[in-house]
Amino acid sequence: MEWIVALIASCGLAGGLAYFRARRVARAGRALEVERVRQLAEDDVTHFGEQLTRFGTTLDGATLDDATHHDYQTALDAYEKAKTAAPRIAAPEGISAIVDTLTDGRYALACVQARLAGQPVPERRVPCFFDPRHGPSTGDVLWTPPGRGTRKVPACAQDAARIATGAEPEVYYIKYGELNVPYWEAGAPGESYKLGFFGATGVRALSIGLRMQNKGIDVGRGRRDPTIVRRSDAD
Repeated sequence: MEWIVALIASCGLAGGLAYFRARRVARAGRALEVERVRQLAEDDVTHFGEQLTRFGTTLDGATLDDATHHDYQTALDAYEKAKTAAPRIAAPEGISAIVDTLTDGRYALACVQARLAGQPVPERRVPCFFDPRHGPSTGDVLWTPPGRGTRKVPACAQDAARIATGAEPEVYYIKYGELNVPYWEAGAPGESYKLGFFGATGVRALSIGLRMQNKGIDVGRGRRDPTIVRRSDAD
């Protein structure tokens, strides 16, 4: 009888140790994911700050009207707010608020640039798919990734022009393991990042489909992948 009790106790101890070991591994994995997302956010904030610095040097003492000054101040405030929040990210989902702030700031900066050029302010659209740091998209383009179906994606004016001439768009690459990959292929860190920019839009479905195809998963098996368009459909 005693050996049965001892066996049960040892099994319970082993199970308890396995449980706590699994929890410790899970905590370490989540901490690493949070750190990666935090680094993404800080890199994005730094990039926007550099954009503002470069733009500021072009003003050269120019006088801004009230609307232009308001937009410029909005962009500067967005940068300061995001810079303060980025180091404090405590969960992967925390990047969403930061990219919302940066999206507002980049749109405000685009409005300043348009006003100074004597052009209408741009339409408020989702960011450029290829690199959200490019700012708001100006329209949708047909894009065919190597070996994959043609898709309609939002693009900034510069990337739209590149694609129209047969050139490659400027894609935002981030470090994932030992590789630099397009941000939409970067697993969990990239997922949190693009969710902040695109939420539940069709662009998110597109990025998920591309990431799955990159892993060799046939996302269209048994049905047509809804993110793929025939060129005749888009005409």
